[in-house]
Amino acid sequence: MSSESTQESGTRARTRRAILDAAVEVLSKNAAAPLSDIAAEADVGRSTLHRYYPERDDLVRALGEDALDKLSAAQIRARPHEGPADAALRRMSHECFDLGPLLALIYGDPHALSNESFWVRLSTIDEPLFDLLERGRADGTFSSNLKVRWVRHMLWWCLLTGWESFAHEDYSRTEAIEAIDETVARITGAAAPR
Repeated sequence: MSSESTQESGTRARTRRAILDAAVEVLSKNAAAPLSDIAAEADVGRSTLHRYYPERDDLVRALGEDALDKLSAAQIRARPHEGPADAALRRMSHECFDLGPLLALIYGDPHALSNESFWVRLSTIDEPLFDLLERGRADGTFSSNLKVRWVRHMLWWCLLTGWESFAHEDYSRTEAIEAIDETVARITGAAAPR
């Protein structure tokens, strides 16, 4: 393979990444935003965007897959099977915190990524979270009687709220993460973090 084709592959990968990142940024604020807004945010022409994603549905599908890859990677980095359940849950929250715009897109407008396979895979990606919550309940770390699915939904909403407080209000990153930790501890019935 020539260095020219390798460079083109690198350039294509960077362009694709710029388009996907711009789509998260734009669509998390307005799910109905035109593709021209995404192209402008990515600093590419609309024709370039269409070469990568001929139809809006193609972009949305790729965006959903990318989102799920990022969520999965964050959960893996959190090592949910290691250590006490409350500490593992805090690690998971902290790893997912920077996915705020992505969470805004997924949960702010569930129709934004309206693709059945996306929602099926999301529930699979959340399996380590379900296992962690069940483990914490079984070993007494989590004393809440709330259903695990409810706690899962509340965790994602806490993360989204924390991110929005950091991004749009006067919360520092540390304050937002501490507020998430305290809220999640109350929801799960865990001891408050020290």
